[in-house]
Amino acid sequence: MPSATLLAVLVPLGIWVLVLAFVLAVLLAVNDGIQRLRRLHQVPCFRCRYYTGSPYLKCPVRPTEAASEAALHCTDYEAVALRPLHSPSRPYLKKRLWRPFTSSQP
Repeated sequence: MPSATLLAVLVPLGIWVLVLAFVLAVLLAVNDGIQRLRRLHQVPCFRCRYYTGSPYLKCPVRPTEAASEAALHCTDYEAVALRPLHSPSRPYLKKRLWRPFTSSQP
């Protein structure tokens, strides 16, 4: 009977060890993902003069490094001033927002 008692203690203990190892692995994976996202949010490509936004050619100067971690220290980076969303140079935004709400009947 001592072996049955030993199994009654070791099996639940082994299950809890596996559950805790799984939870720890998930927490470490989430932490790694958060750190990777923080690094990718530091990539300056989206504020660069040469960034095109095209999925085919994001940067004509350094196409293999564009929007990746390799672009963190890009030597060809030139900042471009971002225009506000509701600037006078973009009057079409207001028209586009109001079109769905206007009635088409005279």
